[in-house]
Amino acid sequence: MLTKIIRQAGILLSGNLLASVLNFLSVAISLKALGIESFGQVTLLQAYILVISLCFNPQAWQGLIRYFSIERDKAGLIVLTLKYDLICAVLGTCLAIGCAQFYADSFKLSEHSEILQWSSLYILFNQTSVAIGVLRYQERYKALALQSIISAVLFFGCAVVGHWKNLGVSYFVTTYLITLGLGVVFIQVLCGSYVVSILKSKNSATEALHGNWKKGFNRFNFTVHMTALADIPVKQLDNILVGAVVSVGATGAYRVIKQIATISTKVTGPLNQVLYPEVNSLLAEKAYRNVKSAMLKIIILLLIPSLVVVAFASISTNYWIPMLFSEELLVYKWHIIIFLLVHAVATAFTPIHPIFLALGYVKRLFIITLFSNAILCVGILLLGQQLGLLGVVIAISIQYLITIVFKLPQILRRLAKENDESITLHT
Repeated sequence: MLTKIIRQAGILLSGNLLASVLNFLSVAISLKALGIESFGQVTLLQAYILVISLCFNPQAWQGLIRYFSIERDKAGLIVLTLKYDLICAVLGTCLAIGCAQFYADSFKLSEHSEILQWSSLYILFNQTSVAIGVLRYQERYKALALQSIISAVLFFGCAVVGHWKNLGVSYFVTTYLITLGLGVVFIQVLCGSYVVSILKSKNSATEALHGNWKKGFNRFNFTVHMTALADIPVKQLDNILVGAVVSVGATGAYRVIKQIATISTKVTGPLNQVLYPEVNSLLAEKAYRNVKSAMLKIIILLLIPSLVVVAFASISTNYWIPMLFSEELLVYKWHIIIFLLVHAVATAFTPIHPIFLALGYVKRLFIITLFSNAILCVGILLLGQQLGLLGVVIAISIQYLITIVFKLPQILRRLAKENDESITLHT
């Protein structure tokens, strides 16, 4: 199992690492071109679109993969998922356009309200549940890797042009969202022929969707969607909270700190993508010991190199921060070091998240995610006012700790229990 996971993750990893490095460089170029204050404005404007996009992106690919493996009516699954995505897309776009002026006025960004409204159209196109579900189900991980590479390459080119031409906030906001959108179009095109062929072969089996089966599928997708909503604070809403509680300039610094840490996320992201379907297969075979063994091995394999990289980066901050970004960012040197250390530990425990979901703890996942992110928001509001950006870093550390403490013991207990019962039944 571990060998297969590493091989498949490696395909995505190669693409994601390249994309991550390019995005890292794009942020560095953008900061140099705009300065930390204007870069903070870019971050706040982008965060508005991305937060609403996340709210109305149901992540229904997880349900698609789960039910593709056990149900024959793939056409019915795709139709239901497309309807869910379309409703969310329209509602999200309308909300973003309607609230854009109020948001811009709140952060004294009124001059950019019109571009914010136009940028809201990104939400309409960023509905990828069917595309991601189909490509992952078919194990076409190279295609998914290419999506991030295409977006990263295009935005890197745009950032270089923006720096060269001395372009402003609106340019960097729109080009970032446009390049993300082109990546979405790419995977939609790749899965298009398969989806069309499935829909053409749709038959009376679709009637089976009416009843408990359909309710189960919709209930699963709705719960996953609610969990994704609960997890938004740690993904994008934190940028907005930092801008509101600390300052616009601090938002720019915080965006850079997160971008630095994102490189490790690009390593673990592919791992999650291949681990989830693989764990589902092993659980169906009642191979509980294999799941536990792979999880612990992956945690160790991630923890050791992560800590080594953080140690090296911490020692050399006075050199690479001004070289890559600017002297202004050295004020936040210790914030960066602390965040990298905490993030490295949290990154090592990444395997617990897909395993927790695969074990069927959908409702518990929602409660844990909601609780930990509520703590994050409260922590940013309280500690951010008292300690500035350092308080924000502490709040994120608490959120990471809560997530690990609530998930890992439950996973270990469940796997041990199921393994014992499985052995008893076979003796």
